Amino acid sequence: MNNFRIMATLASICLFSANAFAVKVYECEDELGNRSFEQQCPPGTTSVKEKNYSTRASSAASGQSKLVPLVLYFVPDCDVCDEVKEFLTVRNISFTGKNIKDNGALQQELKGKTAGNLRVPVLLIGDKAIAGYNRDSLASALTDAGYEIGDTDNP
Repeated sequence: MNNFRIMATLASICLFSANAFAVKVYECEDELGNRSFEQQCPPGTTSVKEKNYSTRASSAASGQSKLVPLVLYFVPDCDVCDEVKEFLTVRNISFTGKNIKDNGALQQELKGKTAGNLRVPVLLIGDKAIAGYNRDSLASALTDAGYEIGDTDNP
């Protein structure tokens, strides 16, 4: 597959869809098995897969205010903590991790941010605390804060 053609197709879709929030791109396959990426599949091809791409500029790129910082309170050997880390890492979202195990000062800091609760994981998105791991809640809170989260079908 010609990567230049794929990038050119995506770029033209984004240029002509500047006011849209998302663009749907189809992966099309012809009878010989050749695949291409198009705004719609041409005659003689079938849609193999479709994907939505955001056309919004990130807040930093568009000159809007900076994104709020993310702080993840966690302890080692915590599967749920690892799921939150993976959710953020897969999406290239930067965060500061704070291991509260055996750290009284960080435990008190966490209690101060969560009305006295001492449980992990807790992701602080600015001043908003998200406890536990719920993919939809995390995605919604991050989107509301201006983060581009991409595909939520991933972990």
